[in-house]
Amino acid sequence: MIQINFGFFEEASPEEALPFAIEVPVLKVFDGDGFRTKIALCQLTGNPKHHTEKEAIIRCAFIDAPELEQRGGCEARQFLAALIGGRKVWLDIRMKMDTGKIVDRHGRIVAVPYLGDRNIEIEMVLNGWAWVVEKYGPDEIYFEALEIAQKNKRGIWAYEDNVHPWTFKRQKYIDRRASAKTVEQCPAEGCVGGLVKRNGKFGAFYGCSSYPNCRYTRPI
Repeated sequence: MIQINFGFFEEASPEEALPFAIEVPVLKVFDGDGFRTKIALCQLTGNPKHHTEKEAIIRCAFIDAPELEQRGGCEARQFLAALIGGRKVWLDIRMKMDTGKIVDRHGRIVAVPYLGDRNIEIEMVLNGWAWVVEKYGPDEIYFEALEIAQKNKRGIWAYEDNVHPWTFKRQKYIDRRASAKTVEQCPAEGCVGGLVKRNGKFGAFYGCSSYPNCRYTRPI
């Protein structure tokens, strides 16, 4: 059962949602850092004549939750759903650095969601269900929340060997490309992955394609 803990951090939200934030419903939570909503075009354009509504995917701006296939991924989704599922939130829409637009390369709107005066991104970090994406320049309070979560071993920080979601996704991509080169099924009990050739600091070896869920290795 997912426990909600508001108020771990008295200043969890450095400010309320900005005056130009827009209010939207949360239709479905996909994972620990994304959800589907419905937005009226006039909310984005500022033109009251644009009455058309469209569904959109919101991607949190400064955090990255574990992938669903990772340890803690499903729990992160459950936690976010318990926070905002079926509610209305305020979106502080941000410009994506690598696209120069309010959407990322997958077409998702990048924003910081607020529930009342609570910054939902910081709640996710504070409760141990998300990393802070440093390269996008979040406020210092994000790192303070992360430090508290790690110190108190909340969420994923109860484990010692967490893998960043971006590292996990990159490894999955590498493994997909190498899948045709799988030499045999992984012999680890209960594993459905295959052995692929990899290179490490001590040279080449065979590793499981299901890493980090399976850490079986064998020298070549």
